[in-house]
Amino acid sequence: MTKLNLNRRTFMQGAGTAALATGMGFVPIKARAAMSFKLGHQLGETHPAYQAVNQMAEKISARTDGEVEISVFPNAALGSPPDMVKQAQLGALDFVMFNPPNIESQDPTANVIQIPYQFDDYEHVHRVLGGTAQQWLMDFFARNKLNWVANFEYGFRALSNSRRPVNTPEDVAGLKLRVPPELSIKATFDALGANTQTIAFNELYLALSSGVVDGQDNPVAVDYANKFYEVQSHIATTRHIYTSFMLVSSPRLWKKLSPELQAIVSEEAKTAGEWCQQQVKTGEEEMLKLMEAEGVQITNPDPAPFRAMMDPAWAAMRERIGNETWETWMGFVDAARVA
Repeated sequence: MTKLNLNRRTFMQGAGTAALATGMGFVPIKARAAMSFKLGHQLGETHPAYQAVNQMAEKISARTDGEVEISVFPNAALGSPPDMVKQAQLGALDFVMFNPPNIESQDPTANVIQIPYQFDDYEHVHRVLGGTAQQWLMDFFARNKLNWVANFEYGFRALSNSRRPVNTPEDVAGLKLRVPPELSIKATFDALGANTQTIAFNELYLALSSGVVDGQDNPVAVDYANKFYEVQSHIATTRHIYTSFMLVSSPRLWKKLSPELQAIVSEEAKTAGEWCQQQVKTGEEEMLKLMEAEGVQITNPDPAPFRAMMDPAWAAMRERIGNETWETWMGFVDAARVA
């Protein structure tokens, strides 16, 4: 747990002020009581989102003079993302950072964010999630008893493996790949001819090192932070799926905050999210170089041949999401493209 308590007046200072006021015949104004909240996420300290949310908590505490204090629980200390989301929905957890497709079992429309090869680059992603589709996302969270606060960043996914470099779709065929329990990722690699196996993230390093699977996919920052380069000899920047990372709150918590405090939390969360997005984007190249120095072979395949094989994945996702939602979402994606 990271405990962040800034700009509190000391007990003696407060007591002295109260005594002085009473002695002069004034009734002291009662200071507003501090509100302490918990925020959970699954990332470790090397990821920019970890750093960004800590900065956010410090600034919120400073701007509210300690009235709003946030204790940050990283590294899945409060449970898996779906577990933390459930806690937030029940009001037992105040804030959680997660990727919406983590809860696709309760709302399949969450899969729209991870439709393979829908985004051109990070700028395109941010124009969709922070612009054309933002109201849709707010409605999505409200429908799922959550309150959207800000977009942070997880990143475009890369493919790592221990068998061969990946430059074409044919290089993926036959690889044994770990996938999370998310339709979009499984459907993508099934379409490319891989043999997929669902394995929990906390078991992934062991599965890679023992050869249970040949490889896996995650954003570059996650590969680096979890030292997958120690047990993977190849990384391909396939950028097949973008994975989001969003900060939401319990609606019960949000109602406790005055409009003024809501504005402060929203402003600092937006600033922290934008900083995180920039750090992930600029840090990927450096992390790839560091992993290359550790002996990992890096390839940068052309996405076009991979995208051309996505029809089966798109069909499976359209059926799961629903045709109407698919068409609506694709309207947001197309509207955010720069002519």
